[in-house]
Amino acid sequence: MNDPEVIAKDLSQFRDAVRNGLPYKPLYVKWKLIWACNLRCAMCRHWRDEAGSPLSTARILEVIDELASLGCQKIHLTGGEPTLRPDLEQLLQRMQSHGIRATMTTNGTLISPQRAESLVSAGLHKVNVSLDSPIPELHNFLRGHSWAWQHAIAGIRALRAVLTRPRSLRLNTVISAANYRSLAQLPDLAQRLGIDRLHLIPVDRHTEDLPPLSRWQILRYNAFVAPVLARKAIAAQLIDHPAAAFPFGRTWHDISQSIQGHYARTYYDHHPCFAPWIHALIDHHGQVSVCCMTTHQVVVGDLQQQSFVDLWHGEPYRQLRRQSNLPQLPQCRTCDMFLAQNRAIAQLLHTP
Repeated sequence: MNDPEVIAKDLSQFRDAVRNGLPYKPLYVKWKLIWACNLRCAMCRHWRDEAGSPLSTARILEVIDELASLGCQKIHLTGGEPTLRPDLEQLLQRMQSHGIRATMTTNGTLISPQRAESLVSAGLHKVNVSLDSPIPELHNFLRGHSWAWQHAIAGIRALRAVLTRPRSLRLNTVISAANYRSLAQLPDLAQRLGIDRLHLIPVDRHTEDLPPLSRWQILRYNAFVAPVLARKAIAAQLIDHPAAAFPFGRTWHDISQSIQGHYARTYYDHHPCFAPWIHALIDHHGQVSVCCMTTHQVVVGDLQQQSFVDLWHGEPYRQLRRQSNLPQLPQCRTCDMFLAQNRAIAQLLHTP
């Protein structure tokens, strides 16, 4: 979701759209460009399942043009592994031509110095690299290949050499029962690599081969790992607040909610999510959902069959925008991705 500052500049129109269940602008679109991946991560289904037919380059370029016409500000590219697409630079160039900010999440293993240079030259603004432990053997175990850590580190160094914007290189770390004890040393590695930010993500509770933390493990993480991680990460300006090192929360209520996978901690039982007005998730073969928590469960359109403009103004999106019951969808309880943005937008809407 894009920064609330964008909405603040156009608050009257946004307020009217929310009040009347009308479309606003797809300010932030997440696009799973490809299903394929070169790793076999324990927390992921991409290497386990067959993929459908992907959108063609020509169709993706058309959709980028449509998004630009609707006021899209940012497209985040992910997968699978997006660097497996040979047309990635062409897609980035089209986004750049419209002034759309392009960001990407990658495992980093396929990024040579030459590829890093070509991606940034084509318009890539910011990159999140997945790295699950400062211990090479542990990261390799979680990512399914003995070379994953070494290649990811090489990719990070290649990206660091060409990404010059502030806060342009971030580590994404999935916290599980397998790696949580190693994470106190993660800020040390991040600092040595020139990383700008850290983002800690609790593993999905439905992951087959990688269990989430138990209550006892969360308490141990909070007592012995998170305080050290927070102190180091704040000192290195990798996070802004200690809370970022405590993704499971610190109170009994928050921890109990996290154990159930309810990372929104009842927020959406009482407040709306504004994603239906400003966000979309596009998968690799063109199915559109309102967000990644609803992928393949609440499909609002198919870009192989219709334009993005039509589905943005279509009935499925309209129904979500006019949903008055809270939470709007059951999946909202499990999502913490947009909490800060939703709180900021709610505060804007309550400003006279």
